[in-house]
Amino acid sequence: MISCPTCGHTRSRVEETRNRDGFYQRRRICNNCGNGFITREYSSMSISRLLTEAQEKALDVATRLFGGR
Repeated sequence: MISCPTCGHTRSRVEETRNRDGFYQRRRICNNCGNGFITREYSSMSISRLLTEAQEKALDVATRLFGGR
């Protein structure tokens, strides 16, 4: 559940949505205090892709550091 960082209210309206590389960036306005804030929402597929990329990078670094052992 998304809550306002200013007042903690859980109801907000979406003003704008942009599709970024692997996630949606939404500009929201709190229904209680009127504060504007941005959320980033990732799909399960993009999270899996990010984890796979991180694992590949970690394996590459370990191979370079320890010579593939």
